[in-house]
Amino acid sequence: MQSVADQLEKIIRFTAAICCWSSAFLIFVIILNVTMRYGFSKGLILFEEIQWHLYAIGIMFGMSYAEITNSQVRVDVVADHLKPRTRLFWEMFGSVVFVLPMVGVILLNSWEYVASSFLLSETSESPLGLPFRWLIKSAIPISFILLALASISRLLRNLVTFFAKEEK
Repeated sequence: MQSVADQLEKIIRFTAAICCWSSAFLIFVIILNVTMRYGFSKGLILFEEIQWHLYAIGIMFGMSYAEITNSQVRVDVVADHLKPRTRLFWEMFGSVVFVLPMVGVILLNSWEYVASSFLLSETSESPLGLPFRWLIKSAIPISFILLALASISRLLRNLVTFFAKEEK
């Protein structure tokens, strides 16, 4: 199970290494947008939409990385008072009962959302906005597939730890 978890995390870390550059590009676009707007009084909707898309990439793909590095948001006030084995149980319970079903629902519904955007050749409503709206919408199912892989990886690791401690 550990080797399967390692392989899943390898995929997520590779994706995260690529997507982390969206933050650097985002900073560049923000500086460019501010300079254009306040320095030359020529703000562009294009830059604002690029910013939104880059934020989306960082957040959507960052979820799976946060899951495998155990840096996701949790209620530490409660978790700190639990025994390690109980904490593992609740983590596994949360993955199986909440995270994976929610990921499944989003995946089932997001494919049609992306497909209809693609078939309609949806673009920005702004005249100078970005084309290919389906491209950023496709970040939803792709990032949630990665989140599912991350949750499965974490679940496998927790199972190994949970049952290894039981045998001792």
